[in-house]
Amino acid sequence: MLKPLLLVALLILGACSKQHESLNLAGNTWLGYQPLYLIQARYACPDCNLEVLPGRSMKITMMPSTTMVLRLLGAKQLDAAMLTLDEAISFQSNTGIAICVAAALSYSNGADAALVMPGFDPNKQQLKVGYEETALGGYMLHRTVEKLGWPREKLAMQLLVPKNHVDALTQGQVDVVITYEPYRSQLKKQGAQVLFDSKALTGEIVDILVVQQASWAQHRELLINMIAKQWQEGVTILNTFSATELAFLQQSTTLKADELASALSGMQFFDAAQNEVFLIEKLPMVIEQMNTYLLNSKQISKPAELPACDLVR
Repeated sequence: MLKPLLLVALLILGACSKQHESLNLAGNTWLGYQPLYLIQARYACPDCNLEVLPGRSMKITMMPSTTMVLRLLGAKQLDAAMLTLDEAISFQSNTGIAICVAAALSYSNGADAALVMPGFDPNKQQLKVGYEETALGGYMLHRTVEKLGWPREKLAMQLLVPKNHVDALTQGQVDVVITYEPYRSQLKKQGAQVLFDSKALTGEIVDILVVQQASWAQHRELLINMIAKQWQEGVTILNTFSATELAFLQQSTTLKADELASALSGMQFFDAAQNEVFLIEKLPMVIEQMNTYLLNSKQISKPAELPACDLVR
């Protein structure tokens, strides 16, 4: 049975699509997706559609959770979605739905990190490591352990919900915590030190725009234009926001002003040239890495097929 909020979203998106024949795109409240929400907030027309080209518009919806975005994408009520790479790979592997990557939007450049308190001893017989039970949390743990050369047998893993990351480390429940903003900044304020972060994993923890392949064939020109113009304009706004836009971001992301600034400093947004290079040169490699990790950790049963959209024929 569909939950009431999901049913309402389906009805709204379905009605909008039939009435306006616009492209439907959605994402969750993550900061990396806010450029499009900022554009819509600044320029959206009264019927909530953003005109990208003359007579060609798109409906942009900010959903409260990734789960809802994926359900709508799976029900083909969305043409496109903003997701993390691991979410897109898991979705495609588990559903078999043909999607492609239209753009790389942003990547973690220090926002995800392994932190320890002063006096941390890496030579302890056993290290207690806390992390979030998500594919991304597990991947960050995997790459941290790999990069630091820690033997797996000395690690005692502990699953932690994000809101408990700060207390778990500062109160000694774990020796290391794998976390992200705003908890990274909150821990640093309490004296925690960054042992390893995503600056060493350039482009691996990445936000992408995925599109139903049938929708790409229909809306290719609109999407290419949106990525080159509206998305880039939104990134500019995100880096130079006004007081009104700051209030919008705080409400959307539930981050305080200083937490927003810190989170943004740990993220890198792709420009048009970087996006093209990433899709051609790096996307296949990071998909292979994530496929391998998710297969080995038994989170998927077969590799995902996730080509760049321009390679779809």
